Amino acid sequence: MSTVDEYHKNARDCLRWAARARTEEQRRQFLTLARDWTQSALGLEGVPVPMELDNRVHRFDDMQ
Repeated sequence: MSTVDEYHKNARDCLRWAARARTEEQRRQFLTLARDWTQSALGLEGVPVPMELDNRVHRFDDMQ
């Protein structure tokens, strides 16, 4: 498995864990990790990631 594939797998794992989180803080932490893994994978793939994506998880939390 390539590094990029591992990063995408880690992101998917974090999303699954976020869905099962017992607390809101755990959920936020897993979502942040998923975002970070995804951004790292996209960076290795040469995909530019807009800065606005950095705040999506936090903006979603603010809406709830």
